[in-house]
Amino acid sequence: MVPDREDIKKFDILIRPYLDCLLSQPNDHINLTSDPLRITDCFGGCLYSSTKDQPKCDRFTLKIPYAQQILSWQVIFDTSNLKEPPDFIFDAEDHDFHPSLADINSLVCWDWQNRESLAAVVAELLEHYRDYQLDRASSNSTLQRHLRSLLAHSPPDLQIIVNRAERGLGTLNCLMKVAVDFSNIPTYLVSENPGQHCAILHVCIPYPESSNIQAQLYLTSSVENAFGGSTKLRIPAFHSGMMMGDYFANVKALLENQVKLISEGFEKRKDYIAAFINHFGKSVLEYDMQSFTKITLLWEWNDFFFTFTVMGRFGPIHFM
Repeated sequence: MVPDREDIKKFDILIRPYLDCLLSQPNDHINLTSDPLRITDCFGGCLYSSTKDQPKCDRFTLKIPYAQQILSWQVIFDTSNLKEPPDFIFDAEDHDFHPSLADINSLVCWDWQNRESLAAVVAELLEHYRDYQLDRASSNSTLQRHLRSLLAHSPPDLQIIVNRAERGLGTLNCLMKVAVDFSNIPTYLVSENPGQHCAILHVCIPYPESSNIQAQLYLTSSVENAFGGSTKLRIPAFHSGMMMGDYFANVKALLENQVKLISEGFEKRKDYIAAFINHFGKSVLEYDMQSFTKITLLWEWNDFFFTFTVMGRFGPIHFM
């Protein structure tokens, strides 16, 4: 989502490039879904300015979609010294989240002239936040087994929130990227939706001992269209007693198999069309050179001319 330029103009001129970069450029290390980051509650910390009409907003609340929830982090710059990195105030619910400054390299090595510096800090803080949530989950043996089994599969990007309840831990939301090679999907199926092709899995455990675990798979529009629409791919149920890592592996195998079926179907159709052209080259009137789903032949029998069409989709070609 491209930010509103009028909103960006509210900020000090040295802060604007950080915000423009943070909000307008996709960053998988910050946001796994299409939900945009948002900036709210912007204001200035200085009580007066020598230039009355110059915008001086230098602090704001950053709304970050994370694990199907929203994090609200206050970001505080100092207009009197904008070469220094910003301070952060985290959600009240995470009152014990205090990552060590020495462990946040992007803050220690803050480069005020690099427009990507703020995005780098947010991405690194989210890594520490994930570790903080994993540590919280480890206090429950059931959640610990679930997450240990998941981490054994090394999902490339992982977001997790373990909510607190009145007694112990409450709902766990886990959002993870499923690393599948979609490059073998025929180009014509994804050409109308350029960009990254990916799959994101969301798992929700209502409470640590719950057997009613819910899962949902999110596909980018290109992959969804290649699979034939949102209703064509049915993910398996999360059965009682199953570990999250095993379920993750099952979903990954399902996606890989679907890509394989589409790719093999395309190659088979291509071979069928090539065989028809090889045998009836002079009679070929037209054929589909993109998806190889149709070929039309012009034949003659006793001075009677007629066309013969062969059509196919994702499986072997059938005669019409």
